[in-house]
Amino acid sequence: MSQATQVSGHVSADLYVEVKNFYARQMRILDELDVDRFTETFTEDGSVEHPHRTEKVSGRTAMRAKMHSMLPQYQGLVTRHWFDHFLIEDAGEGVLRVTYYSLVTQTNTQDEVKFFSSSSVEDLMVRENGELKIRARVILRDKP
Repeated sequence: MSQATQVSGHVSADLYVEVKNFYARQMRILDELDVDRFTETFTEDGSVEHPHRTEKVSGRTAMRAKMHSMLPQYQGLVTRHWFDHFLIEDAGEGVLRVTYYSLVTQTNTQDEVKFFSSSSVEDLMVRENGELKIRARVILRDKP
């Protein structure tokens, strides 16, 4: 992964479940194309990086603008993000390093399901005002 973060330990079962629930909620919001609520799951200065397209977007305002510009390509489709193989680790100083695999499917109006992408993802997660937020996300598209 591209984020150099030292991992210092495991997390409790309660925190593991809390993190998994965070992602379940976050992906439902994204699949509903609710850009504003989705970007609120990031810190104000949070970032999303797509190295495969040499793109990094930083800050909620920039994220919203980028995502709104992409909404037309999702019209007439049902998009689902499927996450699995979570590794949730304490990176120290209140930071969690969460890595997982992501599969994105899209269903069209003819009920045809297609695989859109397969990736590995690394998030740096922090707690703000008692809530988990993503500080940095790196999405690495699978390529042989």
